[in-house]
Amino acid sequence: MVYLAQEISYAQQAAEHEFADSYLREHARRKQKHPILLAISGVTRKLKPQIGDRLLSQTLRWWPASRGGRLLDLGCGDGKFLEKAAQHFDVTGVEISPLLASMTEARVPRARIIRAPVTEAQLPEDHFDVVTQFSVLEHEWRPLDALRVAHRALRPGGVTVVKVPNHASWNRHIMRQDWCGYRLPDHCNYFTPHTLAAMLRKAGFTPLTGSPFDHFPLSDSLWMAVRKP
Repeated sequence: MVYLAQEISYAQQAAEHEFADSYLREHARRKQKHPILLAISGVTRKLKPQIGDRLLSQTLRWWPASRGGRLLDLGCGDGKFLEKAAQHFDVTGVEISPLLASMTEARVPRARIIRAPVTEAQLPEDHFDVVTQFSVLEHEWRPLDALRVAHRALRPGGVTVVKVPNHASWNRHIMRQDWCGYRLPDHCNYFTPHTLAAMLRKAGFTPLTGSPFDHFPLSDSLWMAVRKP
């Protein structure tokens, strides 16, 4: 397990490491050090579906739209995914950033948005059919506690879908400290398929069988879906 040893408070994280600011800093750093790679990434990004559509597609792999139900998005960000998910689910979000929470509320007016760190969010137990955690566990200083929050919130038989940077990717081995997945200190945990599956099991989940492309070594993203027994 790869992680930062010196923890910062949630208050400091929200005040000093706002996602939009850290993203812009990382973009500027990559533009200076790797302009060609960044340009290629920009071109390929335009060929992909929009982020909300990609996240919804991954979610519906594991819980079809025909089943509907309640969906909780932990670390809902600016609400692009929740906006899409609200077409199929009764949606709730949790977000630590006041700025991003406000953006989600404006984008998805009928969603309930809880402004809190994931590990401190007051959520009903055994309530949700689906819990999504997209690009949030790498920001969480206590990832096992965050996964246990998801476990308590899910009803038995419910599904959690997780996306994190893939520390086992070939690109990480090649780029080393210049890997795009490193963004310190707001990315404080780094998972491989093995360590993510192990932590999900420790939180009480049963991993579901996915596709080899969910943890493809050429991809910087790692996907995993699990069920609450």
